Amino acid sequence: MSAPRIRKAWRVTVCGYDFESTVYAHSAGKARYQVFLDVTDTNNAISFPDIRVLRHRGMDRIMPEIPTEAEGVSKIALAKLLHACGATREQPEKCGSRDYFYCSANDTGMAELVNAGLMQAKGKGWASGECYFHATQLGQIAAHALCPLYRGDDFVWPEVTA
Repeated sequence: MSAPRIRKAWRVTVCGYDFESTVYAHSAGKARYQVFLDVTDTNNAISFPDIRVLRHRGMDRIMPEIPTEAEGVSKIALAKLLHACGATREQPEKCGSRDYFYCSANDTGMAELVNAGLMQAKGKGWASGECYFHATQLGQIAAHALCPLYRGDDFVWPEVTA
């Protein structure tokens, strides 16, 4: 069993503004820089020292381990699962914001995910031969396990033979 992956949370405030937000980043400096890039797009009066960052351990996210059912699934199929669950490298914290994928009912990647118990077919689609696939609870866990910890990181792909 490997060490758990923890997504570190940081409490961020900007001097002169009445808001507080939580940012996920490797370090306080990276959290500050991420906020600096976000706020200076609309307000050039904010400087780097105006941004205060404190560790917010209560909001840390412990990522689950990859379920054994997902270990034999191809990378192409797992990428479809990640897409279905809303996971992206740019906003990994949004993983789990959705749970569906619309495609051909005969899609080989979806069939692989259904056989592994990570997705299930639900309802007919708009066109003939198409349907919605929804992530199961196990599929959501797998997506969170594969999701990057921070913005820009790569997905955690299991070792597969395919």
